[in-house]
Amino acid sequence: MAGVRDGGIDDETLQELRSRATQLLLKEDWREYIAVCTRIVDGASGDCRVLCSALAHRADARARLGDAAGALADCDAALAADPAHPAALLSKGAILRGLGRYAPAADCFRAAALAAGGGGGGADEARELVEQCRRLEAQARSGAVDLSEWVLAGFAGKCPDLAEYVGPVEVRRSARGGRGVFAVKNVEAGATLMMAKAVAIGRGVLQDTDDGGEKMVVWKDFVDKVLDAAEKCPRTAALIHTLSTGEEQQDDLVIPETALFRQEAGDLNLSDGTSVVREKETQEVLDVDRILKVLDVNCLTEDAPAADVLGNNGVINCGVGLWILPSFINHSCHPNARRTHVRDHAIVHASRDIKAGEEITFPYFDVLVPLSKRREASSAWGFECKCDRCRFESEDFILKQEILKSENDLVNGADMGVLVVRLEEKMRKSMVKEKCKAFLRASFWSAYSTLYDSDKLVRKWGRRVPGEALVAESIADVVGGSESVLRAMLRGSRDANGCGNRLEVEDKVVRIGRATYGKVVKRHAMRALFRLALDDNNNINL
Repeated sequence: MAGVRDGGIDDETLQELRSRATQLLLKEDWREYIAVCTRIVDGASGDCRVLCSALAHRADARARLGDAAGALADCDAALAADPAHPAALLSKGAILRGLGRYAPAADCFRAAALAAGGGGGGADEARELVEQCRRLEAQARSGAVDLSEWVLAGFAGKCPDLAEYVGPVEVRRSARGGRGVFAVKNVEAGATLMMAKAVAIGRGVLQDTDDGGEKMVVWKDFVDKVLDAAEKCPRTAALIHTLSTGEEQQDDLVIPETALFRQEAGDLNLSDGTSVVREKETQEVLDVDRILKVLDVNCLTEDAPAADVLGNNGVINCGVGLWILPSFINHSCHPNARRTHVRDHAIVHASRDIKAGEEITFPYFDVLVPLSKRREASSAWGFECKCDRCRFESEDFILKQEILKSENDLVNGADMGVLVVRLEEKMRKSMVKEKCKAFLRASFWSAYSTLYDSDKLVRKWGRRVPGEALVAESIADVVGGSESVLRAMLRGSRDANGCGNRLEVEDKVVRIGRATYGKVVKRHAMRALFRLALDDNNNINL
């Protein structure tokens, strides 16, 4: 006769349940797997070993479904019965690591290593996880990331682990209307401002990038992921609800505390969904309509003008995601920030020096175009840009006619050399300030690029226009980093015309490189990124 345990489950039934659980594990049917584990838990309360094992396995399954609260509750129940249970310690450590609680996660992995004993494989793995958490904790505190080896390897292999980080920034009322993100201290170009993991990302391979139907498939997949994440985690839902729907009165928008976006190690309470199991009957119903409106006005695309994607396989050409804190950043045609996408993380860095109290901005659309085009783009986004660059180009009485004429020539395909020479001479005669010169050069960058790309035009007009590197440097000073501007700087700096001596040229190239890519790689690895920005025959030796 089969042995019966104190909780009422016999050995034969236990074996059947374990066999069933193995089948579900292979199928990755996590909901049914949880149900089977629950039967074992309910029937094995008298057997500590079976109970703890079932709780640890159920915790893993709940974590896979995004139920961090339930998963942690299972781990704690297992550890209450056996404080040194290796599987429960490893499971709790993994869950805490996923929540950004790297210090307590490291404590769990350290305890698991001790529980596993000497130098076995389990102990070694746990010690490696302790080191991983140590690195992530350092990232979360400093924002310092080094992707050099990964970049030099051609993005082969596993991408380095990334933490979430909130730098010297906070959300405040913005003079542009609504809310914005502001620097709380001086920040130098290239410094990391924040690193955020996406709530969800939708990616796809579009055969035709203009095909609305294909884009809609990617969008629907993305929306489903966001709703799923919000349903599983109340903290995620709460963070999404801090974002604007675009319909509120600007003065009614609440200013969230910066601490809300930080993953604090000791903050394991109900607000972040990690202290209790949320029973379905007590779970709040999602306001799906509000979330859809939030997504309409807060999503970011990976292929945006102010973004770079590292590690893209070259096939995916459509990526849209929701990163909470970066979504508070407003647009400007005179931006000071840029972002780099690495897997599910968005790393926002200063693209030029930022003063304490200055609002952090990045462009929502291409700002290397004339004012009329930028106005069309901002109108499509539902706002009017009133940055200092737009005000200068729309209000300067002396240059207004020249700007309109240059815009018409650009549209009508006039000689770009004539356009650039006339614009430069007009700015010189009008004694325009250097920053305003850079504004106009940025607006007519396509004309300058066409001129510099043509040997014929350079021979004809080269003596009457500034060198390519000088123009690129001035534009970078007002719009920050940009791969197209960096490319011009790299090409134009070969002759060092107007750029200073060799060391000064190298310093300027690296400075624009930092403005473009931030400080995620060391100088030797930045050369690899430069090679991606240039054709091989245009490479520069630094």
